[in-house]
Amino acid sequence: MARKSAAVRREEILAATVEEIEATGLRALRVSDVAARLGLSASLVIYHFETKEALVAEAFDYAGRQDIDHARQLAAGTEAQGDGDADPRAGVASARRGSSALGQLRDVVGWYLPSGSSRSWKIWIDAWSAGLFDAGLRSTFAALDQEWKSILVRLMDEAIAGGECSAPTGGTEACATRVLAFLDGLAIQVMVNPAAVDTAVLTTWVDDFLSRELG
Repeated sequence: MARKSAAVRREEILAATVEEIEATGLRALRVSDVAARLGLSASLVIYHFETKEALVAEAFDYAGRQDIDHARQLAAGTEAQGDGDADPRAGVASARRGSSALGQLRDVVGWYLPSGSSRSWKIWIDAWSAGLFDAGLRSTFAALDQEWKSILVRLMDEAIAGGECSAPTGGTEACATRVLAFLDGLAIQVMVNPAAVDTAVLTTWVDDFLSRELG
């Protein structure tokens, strides 16, 4: 059997790390448990990532970029119908809304929510808490957050230019920040205090928020 390349092995380890965090939480994460998922030795995992902290930071970057790649597909109207990592509702929504920039913006926002995203929000809430004490994680999250904002800003700019909506207060960059803050807050409520959120009308709340922001 051919030996796997370092790049392939690293990706396998990152995926297994994300799965382990989803299953047991970041506090309980052990390099040996990640290794066991793949039938590897803990020393081999450390060989590729040097420290547990580096492994965790890269695992969150890996998970975040998968989500961002899918969001870019939605934003471009090219989301694959048969993608196993995608919520099938997103593909249906994209087909219904066509090439409307505002419709694609709502697709991206809808998929970002816990009811639409394929990635468990448990890992992000866990990671935000850890990021309060870890500069490396904070840097990772800041970079991912900026990429999300860039997707939203581009779609807003296109929608405004096409006459689909009005320019938001403070500009599209500020609006994108408010939208993500609103979505993150809802996600935390859904995951931590679900009794406070009526998930049946979650999409309506988000649509109303976007309508107020964009006129």
